[in-house]
Amino acid sequence: MSVQPVRCAGWVSRRWIVGGLCGVLALMIAGSAMLPHSEAAPKKRRPTAKKKAAVKKPEPLPPRFMVKSKEVDPSKLSRALQSANKINSLVAANYKKYKVQPNPKSTDAQFLRRVYLDITGTIPSYQQSRIFLVSKHPDKRKRLIDRLLNSDGYASHYFNYWADTLRYVDRLNNNVRGEPYRQWIKQSLAENKPWDKMVAEMMTAEGRIWEDPATGYLQRDSGMPLDNMNNTVRIFLGTRIGCAQCHDHPFDRWTQKEFYEMAAFTFGTTTRAGGRDKRYFTRKDAPNTRLKEEYYEIDQDEKIQRRNYYRMTRLIRYNMMIVNDQVRRQIRLPHDYAYDNAKPKQVVAPRALFGKPAVIKKGEAPRKAFARWLTSKDNPRFALTIANRLWKKAFGRGQIEPVDDIMDSTVAENPALMRFLESEMTRLNFDMKEYLRIVFNTETYQREASLDDTPLAEAYHFPGPVLRRMSAEQVWDSFLTLAVVKPDEYREFPSNIRTNLISADLNKVSPLELLAGDDEARKQVDRTRGKREKKYRYKGQLLGRASELPSPVPASHFLRTFGQSNRELISASSDTGSVPQVLFMFNGPVTHMMLEKNSTLYNNIMRKKTIADGIDVVFLTILNRYPDKDEASIATQEVKKSGAAGYGDVVWSLVNTREFLFLQ
Repeated sequence: MSVQPVRCAGWVSRRWIVGGLCGVLALMIAGSAMLPHSEAAPKKRRPTAKKKAAVKKPEPLPPRFMVKSKEVDPSKLSRALQSANKINSLVAANYKKYKVQPNPKSTDAQFLRRVYLDITGTIPSYQQSRIFLVSKHPDKRKRLIDRLLNSDGYASHYFNYWADTLRYVDRLNNNVRGEPYRQWIKQSLAENKPWDKMVAEMMTAEGRIWEDPATGYLQRDSGMPLDNMNNTVRIFLGTRIGCAQCHDHPFDRWTQKEFYEMAAFTFGTTTRAGGRDKRYFTRKDAPNTRLKEEYYEIDQDEKIQRRNYYRMTRLIRYNMMIVNDQVRRQIRLPHDYAYDNAKPKQVVAPRALFGKPAVIKKGEAPRKAFARWLTSKDNPRFALTIANRLWKKAFGRGQIEPVDDIMDSTVAENPALMRFLESEMTRLNFDMKEYLRIVFNTETYQREASLDDTPLAEAYHFPGPVLRRMSAEQVWDSFLTLAVVKPDEYREFPSNIRTNLISADLNKVSPLELLAGDDEARKQVDRTRGKREKKYRYKGQLLGRASELPSPVPASHFLRTFGQSNRELISASSDTGSVPQVLFMFNGPVTHMMLEKNSTLYNNIMRKKTIADGIDVVFLTILNRYPDKDEASIATQEVKKSGAAGYGDVVWSLVNTREFLFLQ
């Protein structure tokens, strides 16, 4: 997508009316019924006696999964600022070395909008914008960074990032629902669980998903241990070894034997327990055999019997999806292994790719040793990878690109800076919030965005963050902020309500008890869904933050149109433009809802008595800044000419500008 300059506020006034022409046509019809009449087009009304409306008691909110966020430590701010200054000096050294002119410091409005989007995934509200911009406090930027890191919005936004990276889907495989894992990811981020601990829990989790939700990571690749190891190394160590699964890597040093040696750590881990595994099932017959026999002894109609049989077998499978270790299970090289360093079908012992050896203790599952090696501070790529990933998340460009294709020959854009970032991650014991606190407080981050498009093949020396389009989730969540009075109220249903009902002790449960639990789950969860979601729906769209919606959403949804992936590949989301996106912006229900009565934008404009104040509201709500002189003049003329519809024309013009869709 080509990028037009957006540094100057006046850019909008020269282009916004053209961008909103399609919106104007629609709003000339609908706008006058939605937005208030201005003083330019007064309407006479007969006085009527006011009736006292009966006060309705608010309906209780349905069950919601709510994260518990942990705040950053105020006592660590001083050290964070020291580290930020160190980053500034290392970046400045590169400016001098490569004769780079740094971008000017961002305006308060630019910083406000950017930091909200980067930490919480949405633009600030009208009230939040106005309060920050009028504040004269010298530390208001530092305070805002801390407040946003402390908010639930941090977990919401970073869940979207990690869901794309970890390929999270609500149905992890045919037999396992992913909601417990999804909610574990959110809560881990909210409570600021150290990254090494979070990863170690995913590597070593065991049991059913409702017993240990971190098992969701392994259940995502159920039955595919080689693919799981490939994904693990790529995500957490920034290294691609997938080619070596079939042959020696053509572009890196990894051999096929080394791939199998790595896979040996987790090959003995399975995602389903066998029916005769006495660690879990103590009766003589396997639970699926026993329950099926008992089921057919029940006197019931043949049609009902057939329908409930399939339901019962599904419930049995749910309860047998137990992540466990078969310590005697060994991996062998493929039958067509073609290299002279081993023989086909030869058993391969676990061995780490690089760094210190992974020592397997007596009697433990090899993956426990793998988890210690993977997340160790001594691992040469674990801290490096997460430090580089989070740097790219803030700046739009990594010190190392791509972030998941590190080789021995890889050189960071600024090697001294990359070493410092890596050392900070280990000093902080993998505290991601504190690391981001440092990054967001740097002068480098707080500069204006660079407008030039630098190809990945060329070095980018960070005169400021990269100008980039919002992610699909940021666009969606920003529209909710514009339109929905309480955009954070809707939350997903707690997963434990369903799992408590369908979980069963297969050693004791009868077929009828198993089915009764499922009946109750349908009653409490599935059949109440429509009622729970009714107040949050608009023209069929569920108005919840992207992190609260199904994952992934259907292919026709706004999020998918704007680039959310289907979560089949690692980090497969897109921020490129398309014709369907333009059509969604002009005619989609999400953009129309901004102008509906009682939308946030509608209410904010309604409270203003003059056109000038109304125009300020529109700009502060959509672009989070005040209009310049030219923009205010054009907008005022439009409202005076078109009356209520004029406000709609201004709104549609602004949301269709690059300034709205891009992070400056």
